[in-house]
Amino acid sequence: MFTEFVNVELDLALYYLLDFTIAIALMSGMRYLAGIVSNVSAVDEISQKNNKAFGVSLAGAMIAVSIMLMGVISGDAGYNLANEAIMMLSFGVVGILLMWLTRIIFDRLSFPHLSIHDQIMQGNIAASIIDACNMIATAIIIKGAMSWVDGDTTMAMIAVIASFVASQIIMALATLYRVKVYAKRHDNQQLHTAIEGENIALALRFSAYRIGIAIAVSAAFTAVDFDASALSTVFILWFAIALFLLVLLTVVAIIIRHAVLHGINIGEEVGQQGNIAVGAIEGSIYIVVGLIIAGLIGS
Repeated sequence: MFTEFVNVELDLALYYLLDFTIAIALMSGMRYLAGIVSNVSAVDEISQKNNKAFGVSLAGAMIAVSIMLMGVISGDAGYNLANEAIMMLSFGVVGILLMWLTRIIFDRLSFPHLSIHDQIMQGNIAASIIDACNMIATAIIIKGAMSWVDGDTTMAMIAVIASFVASQIIMALATLYRVKVYAKRHDNQQLHTAIEGENIALALRFSAYRIGIAIAVSAAFTAVDFDASALSTVFILWFAIALFLLVLLTVVAIIIRHAVLHGINIGEEVGQQGNIAVGAIEGSIYIVVGLIIAGLIGS
């Protein structure tokens, strides 16, 4: 009697259980993978050395991979349990590899004069926040692509890889903008030096900006109908809309920032004094605008 009110397909219960089990297994293995990638013992870093930065980075990686897996789980079920398991494992492994790759790209492209990895190993919390949110922002965009694409596994994988490349371009542009703004506000000082100085307020603002952008541009997938026969065309269209939303979010956030933080010297408070309150508030504005844009496009 009550099943007519439940929006869950009970005949797919085994698929749900399988997806959940694989997701938990992948999350459990993240600790060991993080240690291998960093060439350290995750147990020693977390419990013996009490490296908070390593813990924040690992937590961000776990959240990022789980966000990506949401895109797989929310899609159509496989032909059978074996096919479903292969899809989950494939996308899970690819997701973990992409998170590792995005860290390398971020180090080499966005901050070539700063090793985020080395800073995390030294316990730099600001660097770990940026690292964690970088992975989460990338995962949000890729998850949007997974939910957007229709078709077989091959087509979905192509969309994931293409979305990853696009996300790195968008995030690089966002980083370049923030680097220029910081230099202008602080007499040509470099953003990466402030991160090395463990400015947590700056890290919060910078990371929230990137997550807000990821939310907005991911929502752009809902503005374009997927067509496997014209994949390049629809993807270029999505990318153009995504770039427009990047600019829109930035402009709208600036307007709101002037209203909410009126009378406050943001550059001095965040860049010089490391005021976490101001950094968090300004960062939240970017996420708020991203959510509003996503809500409007998805409605």
